[in-house]
Amino acid sequence: MGFPKYSLLRTVTPSRKIERHMLHQSQMQAPDDRYRALRRLPPFPSVATKLLHLLEDDNVSVKKIVDLIKADAALTAELLRIVNSPIYGFSSRISSLQASITMMGFQTVRSFALTVCMKGFLHTALRIDLLRRIWRHSLACALLCDELSQVCSTNMGRDDHAYTAGLLHNIGSLGLFVAHPRTYADLLGEARGDSLLEKERSTLGIDHCEAGGWLARNWGFPDDLRHMVLTHHAAPRQGVFETADLVRVAVLMTDALGFAFVPPAQEHSLADLRGMLPREAQYRFDPELEALTARITARLDSFD
Repeated sequence: MGFPKYSLLRTVTPSRKIERHMLHQSQMQAPDDRYRALRRLPPFPSVATKLLHLLEDDNVSVKKIVDLIKADAALTAELLRIVNSPIYGFSSRISSLQASITMMGFQTVRSFALTVCMKGFLHTALRIDLLRRIWRHSLACALLCDELSQVCSTNMGRDDHAYTAGLLHNIGSLGLFVAHPRTYADLLGEARGDSLLEKERSTLGIDHCEAGGWLARNWGFPDDLRHMVLTHHAAPRQGVFETADLVRVAVLMTDALGFAFVPPAQEHSLADLRGMLPREAQYRFDPELEALTARITARLDSFD
């Protein structure tokens, strides 16, 4: 089962020529000179890959997710540390995974679990300031996807598929930085949002969308998630709105709130970005810029 289609939002099978081309390119056998460094990256954590596939099943049991998380003691401990962060304001300490699910909800806990897995994968590399900025951009995008998924749903329900897509949309940049730390850092120091993909291709022979698509395929990500990684820099579409479009809006919003890791191609106001949402969602999503930025920042800090 792929990402859910919001009942508010009309959906179509992706058909843009550029999206087909990018998907085709990522599935071709990659020349060694373009992908050799990416091949040296460690495998994606197996528990995270299992979580991704379990999240594809809307009917997966709570017990199945809990058993998977509990099998990893380090993951369980880090989850409980985050849940007990002051930002969530529980009056007494939560000491078990089951209690955290009761207090925070199943969707929140499994989204947090995937975040902890991803952070653990990057591990000590997050001490590098630039890589940490890329990571915080990805996590901020996930948090915004989570909020936007609620306003784009007829029942105001959260969608952890959207959170997952936001968290992993930029794995190509993370991968390129880990594979080519000095070269990629220099490249990002010179790039703007409108020139980033071109500079990546001219310097490394591959851009971060293609790199992300390749990693997603080799790490066994679900097809819909791989497609979103490949196309997250496409413009949100008019007349249709599905998870990939939600992520595209969230990426622009992440930059607008100050979490960009390269200067954005175009400055967008929050009002501009609200206008890219479905009409019904625009009425539901009207936060103050400062309040939204503070809320996202506090939640980012809870994962540090």
